[in-house]
Amino acid sequence: MHCIQQNRTRTTSNSRGPEGSLGVRSWQIALAAGLIPAVPALAAGPLAELPSPGNFISPIRVLLILVAMIPWLLFCQWLDKDLSRLRKMNQEMWNGIVLGGGIAGLAIWIFLPWQTAGLFAAGFGLWFVVTVGVCGTYVLIRNSQVDAPNRVFTPRHIKAWFASLGSKKKESGPSLAFERVKLTGADKKKVPVPQDPNQTASYEAAQNLLFDALWRRATEVEMLIGANGLRVAYRVDGVVTPRNDVMPREVAEQAAAFLKRIAGLDPEEKRKPQQGQIFGTIPGASRGETKIEVLSSGTTQHERLALKIIGDENRLRIADLGLTQAQREAFDSLLTAPGGLILVSGPKASGVTTTLYAALRCHDAFMENLLTLEQQPLMELENITQYRYDSTKHEGSYARQLQTVLRREPDVVMVSDCLDRETAHLAVTAARGGKRIYMGVQAKDSFDALKRVLSLAGDTDGVAEALRGILSQRLLRKLCVACRIAYKPDPQLLKKANLPIDKIEHFYRTPRPEECVDEKGNPKICPNCQGSGYFGRTGIFEIMTVNDAVREQIKAGQPVNSIRAAARKAGMLYLQEIGMQKVIEGTTSVNEMLRVIRDEEAKPGQ
Repeated sequence: MHCIQQNRTRTTSNSRGPEGSLGVRSWQIALAAGLIPAVPALAAGPLAELPSPGNFISPIRVLLILVAMIPWLLFCQWLDKDLSRLRKMNQEMWNGIVLGGGIAGLAIWIFLPWQTAGLFAAGFGLWFVVTVGVCGTYVLIRNSQVDAPNRVFTPRHIKAWFASLGSKKKESGPSLAFERVKLTGADKKKVPVPQDPNQTASYEAAQNLLFDALWRRATEVEMLIGANGLRVAYRVDGVVTPRNDVMPREVAEQAAAFLKRIAGLDPEEKRKPQQGQIFGTIPGASRGETKIEVLSSGTTQHERLALKIIGDENRLRIADLGLTQAQREAFDSLLTAPGGLILVSGPKASGVTTTLYAALRCHDAFMENLLTLEQQPLMELENITQYRYDSTKHEGSYARQLQTVLRREPDVVMVSDCLDRETAHLAVTAARGGKRIYMGVQAKDSFDALKRVLSLAGDTDGVAEALRGILSQRLLRKLCVACRIAYKPDPQLLKKANLPIDKIEHFYRTPRPEECVDEKGNPKICPNCQGSGYFGRTGIFEIMTVNDAVREQIKAGQPVNSIRAAARKAGMLYLQEIGMQKVIEGTTSVNEMLRVIRDEEAKPGQ
């Protein structure tokens, strides 16, 4: 019995140590650190060493955790919505990564020991690094796969978001959309940012589409919305580029309905043709207010929405068209000559109307009576009376409408198309009578245009006397000066083109895909041309001046080869030769020049 008592005494003594109980000593340290509340001094025993009820968890720290979780939860909500619009990103995978990463960081934070404030702060730091790292990785990868205007959390995106918050009315509550393109509807009133959450989605969809199209310098946007799919295409610098990944079908329907509504069209009508217009401006851009024609039509299977963006290229003057110095002098002499007929020819969408407009701007609209007859005017011309021919609204023919225009005693008349025999005969007769007539002709070159007018007019002598000159043209894309690459041309190519090998140091071309990456191998998109390699367009022209030798050939009914020989003797250059000059100057590439020439050679009937 005595031994047992000694063992108990020894055990108790060992557990307490020289300072007393180990538990009490630890409790005193924690109490001194302020991590647990103090207990009454008279309390004794094991229960007295425990914190009082309600003090196991710090309410302040729980509140801090909940506050820190709010931005992450909001990001997860935005993430799911953003992934639904991006087809390049795996929605399920990224939702799982971001959600799982945040939960893992939260678990690390919560289950770390909380005995000291330093460990609590370390837990927050670990959670912050894990969560922000996962979210930031998504943003970086997402932005690398979309174009600049669609990137998020950039300085531009954040600035626009704050600007949109500042423009909202307090009583209307916050809106989820912000204005990227200032819109003016068909009623000439500014389109406000909607405050109704039910209208935000359609407004944002239209804003994204218009901003993307204007940023890419598109002149046409076509949306074909079917029951099972969507097809979107932009025309940029005359080339059609598919843009099917710009938005899903449901979003496209919302954008189409919104654009139709502000353009004055019936959003519910999806089959009958409708036409309206709006105006758009990107804040801070050098490009001013842009007119956008909205055209809607469809069938039982799909709805078609087309946007025609009227840019500044339709306001060009002769000096801006791309004529060489020699051609500019030759064309100026044609423009200053009194009366006569000048033909401007080319295939469809080759810039013929723009050149005709530029020719009209060489005349004083206050001193001369300038009239036009057009099937589809590109724009309104100041101080020039424009007549539009619509076969669905006019009982008479195009030629009858021209006859009406000629009765207005004009000094200068622009005829956009030579459609039939009567039109050609009226134009030739008016030009012989002293009026200046500019007429557009669809033809592959100057000689093809001459053959067409001779055939339609049926008056060889009249055409020879009235005709002053023929201009034929094409539009080709200009290389982007920010990313074009110089290279040494193939000597065989130079020899075949009759170019001096020793005098041409280099040509320019667009960068290849493998050259459009940075040092780390990430895709790099040129901010000037958006990765197309081209920026803007210029014209290449051939001008045939009808001098006495050419006129005699025409009167004599000589074949085209004889007329061509006479024109070449007078110094006329062909389209291919002018195109090659643009290549040598570095304005365009060989591939682009060949594309334009070959495309039209394959379509001689246009």
